[in-house]
Amino acid sequence: MLLNLIHSSGNDLAFNIALLVLYVICILLALICHEVAHGLAANWLGDPTAKQEGRLTLNPLAHIDPIGFLMMLFTGYGWAKPVPVNPRRLRKPRRDMAIVSFAGPLANLLLALFAGLGCSAFAAFGKFPMDMLAIEQVTPASAVSYLLLVFMRLNIGLALFNLIPIPPMDGSNILVSFLRPNAAAKYLQLRLYTQYIFLGIIALNVLSSFSTVAAILNSLLWTPFYYLTSWIGKGILFLGCWLFGTPAPGIVSSILAGTLFG
Repeated sequence: MLLNLIHSSGNDLAFNIALLVLYVICILLALICHEVAHGLAANWLGDPTAKQEGRLTLNPLAHIDPIGFLMMLFTGYGWAKPVPVNPRRLRKPRRDMAIVSFAGPLANLLLALFAGLGCSAFAAFGKFPMDMLAIEQVTPASAVSYLLLVFMRLNIGLALFNLIPIPPMDGSNILVSFLRPNAAAKYLQLRLYTQYIFLGIIALNVLSSFSTVAAILNSLLWTPFYYLTSWIGKGILFLGCWLFGTPAPGIVSSILAGTLFG
């Protein structure tokens, strides 16, 4: 996703640097809110471990996982450092672990909803340029609109990616809640190999800019996520168009023409 954004914005160095800074800020906010949501849910359900270890904080250093951050930076999908949760301190461990695990993706989907509606509100008042990345059209209003769009896209991607049922993703913890103990223990052994899988995904994404084979493999890997992310994003934007009376075809075609959802 980062490479698409920079490619679409042209060769203006200052503009690309500003775009990168905004992009990193969006990533950090999405990751922080995701992990804090896990910790708050666990605390509400009886486990204050995250609170006791200082993870209910907005300090990004407490939440960033290097590999997950790189995934977010280059692909728009990734993860943060998991907050500590002690299932034994939860009131109903199997049920509550599923709730705690789903709290992070749910927080991201809600943030995506608010960001998309905010962008639609800007469009309703004529503050949304047809070319979001045209330097000559950049205004404070259009910059905020674009920031909201990027934030929406990243939050949708973060929610979907973390629902994959592969350890240590949130989806795996939700699935474990429905497995028998022996089956769950064997399933969680996949955690030993996932970091290498994700490093390979990062490498494949970078190589796709230089190799046709890598580009094809990368496209096959990410196409389902891109389509699902696009559908959810379109749904949010069409909802905003309906709420604020914005002409839906114009805003959606200008937003989704490959930059954020391609």
